[in-house]
Amino acid sequence: MMTSEPTTQERRSGFRLAEGWWVLLVAAIACTALLVWALAPAVLRMNERPPGDGRTAASFDFDLSNPLIDPQLIVPSMLHRDMVPVIEEPLILSMSDIDDRSDQRSTRYLVSDDLVIGVEHEGVARAYPLSILHVHELVHDEVAGTPILVSWHWPSAAARVLIRDDASQRWGSTGLIGGGNALLYQRGETQGDEAVHSQWLARTITGPDAGDPIGTIPHQIRRWADWKAEHPETTVLGPDPELKKRYKKSNPSTYYENQRMPFGLSRPDSGPAPKTWMTRVNGPDGVVIQPWPELHANAIDGEFERDGMLFRTTRDPDTVVVLDAETLEPLDAHHGLWLTIHALGPAPSTP
Repeated sequence: MMTSEPTTQERRSGFRLAEGWWVLLVAAIACTALLVWALAPAVLRMNERPPGDGRTAASFDFDLSNPLIDPQLIVPSMLHRDMVPVIEEPLILSMSDIDDRSDQRSTRYLVSDDLVIGVEHEGVARAYPLSILHVHELVHDEVAGTPILVSWHWPSAAARVLIRDDASQRWGSTGLIGGGNALLYQRGETQGDEAVHSQWLARTITGPDAGDPIGTIPHQIRRWADWKAEHPETTVLGPDPELKKRYKKSNPSTYYENQRMPFGLSRPDSGPAPKTWMTRVNGPDGVVIQPWPELHANAIDGEFERDGMLFRTTRDPDTVVVLDAETLEPLDAHHGLWLTIHALGPAPSTP
């Protein structure tokens, strides 16, 4: 069978096709190189990111030996360590700074019903808006010469103001929780040797020093209008302008409106609903844990007295302040959800 030789036009078409494959090959190589260049930083960040796989507590590489609480209560809440943007150098605003900011913007930085963590220490008052702490959770600060760590963990509705050993001491978020509450660690120690500390208990809960307390100073969760009226010279934690959108999206109010259990915790087998707000305070006769619904139900003109303590309450938004009934000095009360108190502390003591 005779075969014909390809025509000149056919030879030229074949050449162009072959030439086209080379162009496609070069383009593919260029695209691959560009993709590698673009993804390399992300890959490196994944390789260099802090320990933690989001699944097991051991992967976060802390010293979890000698646990003070049931080790089954220590579980991941984040993908890895240090995902929380902790504030190292806080921006502190005066009242005039706040007024200037409000004059320059269409919305005010703080309005009357905004909640703040208020600290008054040795005559110095400072407020930390919860709208900022929902994002940062931990603030390194110094009040009246005392280095402090202001901490807020919204999933357990727990705030504590811890005393730092010195101004250089730095704390971080472990990415773990214990009994539904934040676990912290001290930075600067050898990775893998760091113990974890319970924010709610204000204690070291693992490692050779498990059980050691962390000093605290009293704080209050107040409406901004009430705090400002009582402390007209207060200063205020300012926002990070780069996180403005994140602040707007960080309101956890819907979380408190349902009773679903977070972090795989078991539903309490006694007491009120899991997300009932409670106040814990060391009273003259021992620890008192008071459910807020009972306080509101028994308060007269917003006040309820018990065991030498005066509970002052507000509604919408709800707040509770505990004072010594005789001196009216604030007591070191702290608040949290029943789901955490049930897991980590004793049953509530009711009237």
